[in-house]
Amino acid sequence: MTSQAMSQSIIDELCGTGHVSETAIVGPVSKNPDGYYLSGLKTQLSHGDQRIIHAVGSEYHVCTRPVSTPEFGMTQMYQSANKREVTYLFVPTASSELSPNS
Repeated sequence: MTSQAMSQSIIDELCGTGHVSETAIVGPVSKNPDGYYLSGLKTQLSHGDQRIIHAVGSEYHVCTRPVSTPEFGMTQMYQSANKREVTYLFVPTASSELSPNS
């Protein structure tokens, strides 16, 4: 299995089969000294955050979920309508940067 195929397999496993990256929805991802910033969600993911996964590829891949949960009351659901949070951020890493055991 190629590195690119393995990356897609991991994305499918964590985000759901056939998942399409939500970068178009959440806006650009910017690398900074502290980690990564997703401008559309106004979210900073710092280095060491468990939601950051380094994967072979050339583009960021973002998985999100709705903020609201079934436990929310009507007011909370209304306030969080159309809001999403990051479940995973797949960060592109050149295959030459990965060790064979990664």
